[in-house]
Amino acid sequence: MGCGIAIVKFILFVFNLICALCGIALIAAGVGTLLKYEDVLDAFKDMNVNTVPVVFIIIGAAIFLVAFFGCCGAIFESECMILTYAVLLFLLLVAQIVVGVLVFTNKREVQRLSERILNNLWRDRLNHRAFWDTIQQGLKCCGLHNPSEWIPNTPSSCCEPNLIECLALANAYPQGCAESLHDLINDGSTLFGSTAIGVAVVELVGFIFACCLSNHIRNYKRRLAY
Repeated sequence: MGCGIAIVKFILFVFNLICALCGIALIAAGVGTLLKYEDVLDAFKDMNVNTVPVVFIIIGAAIFLVAFFGCCGAIFESECMILTYAVLLFLLLVAQIVVGVLVFTNKREVQRLSERILNNLWRDRLNHRAFWDTIQQGLKCCGLHNPSEWIPNTPSSCCEPNLIECLALANAYPQGCAESLHDLINDGSTLFGSTAIGVAVVELVGFIFACCLSNHIRNYKRRLAY
């Protein structure tokens, strides 16, 4: 079918490979977040924050499958498969941009809501020790803003698990949980939002090349028909 379409096929294959790797990266980021911060996410399950990494796992899996579909379409030079691939890729692209924008725009709202919840739980901290033990161990923090707020009874969750006692403030985690949670939300939203938009840019290039290849195949079949 000529040198030009061979180059387009090769470029489309390479971009599908990149999309597949990006999909794997999204899956890894989502799974890593669920595993590393499982206890923290469970503590804030009423806020549905654990749905964010799940959404990225689903999107990553969809990207991987669509990229595989695109590779098959390019190899077998199937106009139908490539058009289907282009449509699915475009829908994924739009979905990722929407998710990325939502994560960026709702970051401050999530931070304010989490701070309000922490403040309320801290006022009645003696009846929510299990919650604070989970948060302090998960985020490696102590107290609402600093460890001295637990004086005179610093809980063992303020220190590394291998320490027998956690009575001295010198052994406690230096950062407060409000600041640690703020950093977690800020870093996590930036990572997920940037990743979603970055992958969408790669997919846009793949979409353009898929349309070019489909057009080449259509024109080639028309020339053969004549």
